[in-house]
Amino acid sequence: MDTGSINTATATTGAISDAKVFQNSLGKEEFLKLLVVQLQNQDPLSPMESQDFSAQLAQFSSVEQLTNIDSNLEESIQTNVVLSQTINNTLATTLIGKQVTATGNRVQLIEGTPAAVSFELQTPAQEATVTITDSAGNVVRTLEGQNLGSGIQSLEWDGLDDDGVAVPEGVYSFSVQATDASGAEVITQPLIRGIAGSLMYSGGTAFLRIGDLSVSFGDVLEISGGLGG
Repeated sequence: MDTGSINTATATTGAISDAKVFQNSLGKEEFLKLLVVQLQNQDPLSPMESQDFSAQLAQFSSVEQLTNIDSNLEESIQTNVVLSQTINNTLATTLIGKQVTATGNRVQLIEGTPAAVSFELQTPAQEATVTITDSAGNVVRTLEGQNLGSGIQSLEWDGLDDDGVAVPEGVYSFSVQATDASGAEVITQPLIRGIAGSLMYSGGTAFLRIGDLSVSFGDVLEISGGLGG
């Protein structure tokens, strides 16, 4: 019996196996080469059983099918991402000139024009307090509202601080706290509301411009025909 061939096959098989274990991956080409080497160097006195050969062929077929499935899934996912972005961008362009309501806690103050600070109340509130801060986090104005119903509400800001002094125009942040008649907290959601004037893209994402405010298309909650709609 030619033990040298058997030893060579064993060494070759071991080398291939060790290399693939190290790479943590066994492709269909490597699998086929391993099977051919095994057939070429099998012991003539103890050939491979037919059922073992069939099992290895079945394994090779499974590896090839799984590789094809993985490739098809990757292509499908990429196609879906592109399609989703295209649909979102197309829909976003239809919002220009429309009244948009989106989640967000920013408000733009324009000199000489009162600003509407909007928010949503989950349930009616006996009292609501809106705290407006500048870019440094300093409180510039506190607004109070009473007996407000559930849904979208707005408090007007005249552009003055708590001392009655006009503050510079620009973008400010705000927070809302509300309580009901029993003193229990009411869940609130700060909102950005206004007319969408233009559309911009950043990192493949569509943003609507409402004055100097940028609103992600994904944050839009409501669209209406025009101001006051």
